[in-house]
Amino acid sequence: MIKKLALTAFASAILLFYVPFLALGYYLSEGGLLKLPSLSMVATTFLLAGLTAIISIALAYPAAYYLAKRGSELEFALLIAPLWVGTLLKAYSLLVLFTIVERYTGIVLWGSILGVLVGMIYEYFPYALLTLYAAIEKLSETPVHAARVLGASRIEAFLRVELPLTMPGVVAAFILIFLFALGEVIMPAVLGAWKVYTFGSYIWDLYFKARDIFSGSILSLLLAGLSLLATYLVVRTIRSFSL
Repeated sequence: MIKKLALTAFASAILLFYVPFLALGYYLSEGGLLKLPSLSMVATTFLLAGLTAIISIALAYPAAYYLAKRGSELEFALLIAPLWVGTLLKAYSLLVLFTIVERYTGIVLWGSILGVLVGMIYEYFPYALLTLYAAIEKLSETPVHAARVLGASRIEAFLRVELPLTMPGVVAAFILIFLFALGEVIMPAVLGAWKVYTFGSYIWDLYFKARDIFSGSILSLLLAGLSLLATYLVVRTIRSFSL
């Protein structure tokens, strides 16, 4: 029974994976036109997703470390509070903040790639915090005490013992944020004022403006494949540093 269920699940996965490509071949053979995005749009999308993941993890790691070691429940709740606010509301709230920043500093964030990046980091920081907190909180203090007894300083014990042991959490946080950020639509639309055009924005327009459901579906599949490939390469790189 279990073997039959496993074979059925495997066959279903293969079918779901290859059917869109068969549909693509049929569509193109019948004269259909697949509307591909520009390379600059793809590059912008991956750049924003990568920077969002890296900066979010860099900011969240110290906060997660503090919360896991000495933080209170109130501090934890305050840091993850943005999760309870909708993305659209956060985007328009940041527009108000950008207006204040522009008035007093002259720095224009609305309609810029920097403004979109700030919004995406703000949106995904709590996810990085939760993932890293879970990885750090379950660490045993025994390896750290052993390193200190053998003569390592507190910083050396962290860099050589604790940080490598939390690398699975770093990898998980990167995968989570990177994949979410690749398909982000709201922050580029609101904070980028449609001047920062991403892969997700393009697919959105194909679905809801051009009504080209076929191209949108195929490009969604293509984006998923590219994101999995990029994630695999990055995860291998991160794990190599943890050895």
